[in-house]
Amino acid sequence: MKKLRQTSPNKWVGTIRTMLGIIFLMTGIMKLTFAEFGSAWSIQLIEAEIPFYAINYWLVPVFEIILGTILLIGYYSRIGAVLIIPIMLIAIYVHITVSNPAAFPAQPQEPFIPIAVIIMAVIVLIKGGGNWSLDLKTTE
Repeated sequence: MKKLRQTSPNKWVGTIRTMLGIIFLMTGIMKLTFAEFGSAWSIQLIEAEIPFYAINYWLVPVFEIILGTILLIGYYSRIGAVLIIPIMLIAIYVHITVSNPAAFPAQPQEPFIPIAVIIMAVIVLIKGGGNWSLDLKTTE
C-alpha cells in the first residue's frame, strides 16, 4: 500500500491532481445543487440509456464529490485516478450517443473534456499525487 502513495514533489503533477479534484468536486456539487445541471444530468442518463436511473442520478454525483475531495487533498491519488477512467469512458459514450444540446450546458457536445480528463488521470496514475498531496507527506 505504501508504494501506491509513493510520489515526488512534482509541481506539475500536483497541479494536475488538484485540477482533477476541483473538476470532480464541482461537477458533483453542480449536479446536485443547480437545477440546470441536474436537468442536463437527467437528460444524459435517459438519452444514453444508462441503467438504474434513480441510483445513478444521486450516487454518481456523491461519488464525484468524494472522489474530487480525495484528489484535492492527494490521499491515495493513484486509486482516485484509476476510478476516474471508467467514469470518463462512460462520459465519452454519453457525449457520442446523446445529441440533445440541453444535456451539455457548460461543455461542448464533443468528448474533448472527458478525453483530456483521462489523460490527466493517467499522468496522476503514473506519477502519483505530486506536490501538495498527503501522499507526498508519507514518502518524505
